[in-house]
Amino acid sequence: MTSPPRRPSIKRATVTSNSGAVESTADLAAGLSHDFNNILMVMRNCGVFLREGLAEGDSLQRYVTELLKATDRAELLISQLQAFGRAQMLRPEIIRPADIVRAMTQKIRRLVPEDVNLRMSITAEQATVLFDPSQLQVVVENLVSWAARRVGGQRRIWISVAEEEFGANEPAERRGRFVTLTVAKTGSGLDEPSLQRVFHPHVKMGRRSGMTDLRLSSAYGIVTQSGAQIDVQSETGRGTRIKVYMPMVEGDVLVHATRKRALPTALEGDEVILVVEDDPSVRRICRESLERHGYTVLEAENGADALHISGLFETPPNLLLTDLAMPELTGRELIEGLKSKGLLPKTLLMSAYTDDEILKRAGPTERYPFIKKPFSHQELAERVREVLDS
Repeated sequence: MTSPPRRPSIKRATVTSNSGAVESTADLAAGLSHDFNNILMVMRNCGVFLREGLAEGDSLQRYVTELLKATDRAELLISQLQAFGRAQMLRPEIIRPADIVRAMTQKIRRLVPEDVNLRMSITAEQATVLFDPSQLQVVVENLVSWAARRVGGQRRIWISVAEEEFGANEPAERRGRFVTLTVAKTGSGLDEPSLQRVFHPHVKMGRRSGMTDLRLSSAYGIVTQSGAQIDVQSETGRGTRIKVYMPMVEGDVLVHATRKRALPTALEGDEVILVVEDDPSVRRICRESLERHGYTVLEAENGADALHISGLFETPPNLLLTDLAMPELTGRELIEGLKSKGLLPKTLLMSAYTDDEILKRAGPTERYPFIKKPFSHQELAERVREVLDS
């Protein structure tokens, strides 16, 4: 098996920034993500509650199934928009990209059609980078699925994880040691206009319904927000290669990216939980989710209301579940107010925002457990039980 073609005539696009209409789209994506995440959370959980309330075999079950599939697709689209708008909430860790890609082998093979010759090469076994492990999985999935939809010619796809060092012949930002993730495919390649817009979002119209493709836009957003680089090389009639450059770090503490948090064995409880959320629909969903697991729930529509409710009881609730960005008082101000009165219980933060700058302004300086919207009632029950038992 030969390597993907690399000739001097190959056209190359290294995108360092979005501009014009693309920047406007990025800003819009970041700004709308909050409301969309709240809406999706209500839709998904209402669908789950409806499904659980229907008898097995009920003719309405198929409609509920389609509803939940649609919410999953919508959530994926929003996450891609957030990544494109560089509004993802990143939690970088010292990881081995080789571990991430190897753990994804089965998923990668499902993304690639059976008639495509897939080759994987992982040589950077011990090399470490600083990257959000879950977001690196998103990058891999988006690049592979993009290549799988466009593979042609000899129908081959190559995926590699390697350690590379670049010297003075490279631009300043690409000198040093990197872990590179490469996805290459055979096929028609990209013409010059397509290559220059390769990381822009695409909307395709045809006899089938319109299709929005944000996979490369999403990958670009995650990579650049993470301090890495991405570029594309393509040759018309031969194929395309996409390469991600992640600066190597010397990891004193390696966090295994594929580890799984131990989940509570029992999710029920009889504790009292104060839910603080300014969106009434989301607040009702949280209340019903928790009541289904046996908890007693107190509701507050903002921070000021929560301070008032907390002062009415001799002992504080067992848990505070609070949104971060709220009118009147932010999550930070609520926590500081409760702490000053000696009324702060165990705390679980939540938010539909993904922009770190917004969360830093609204969130407390001290680190508290966090759950990102949209979440399911199962995910909420697991996280609540985990915090209460800690």
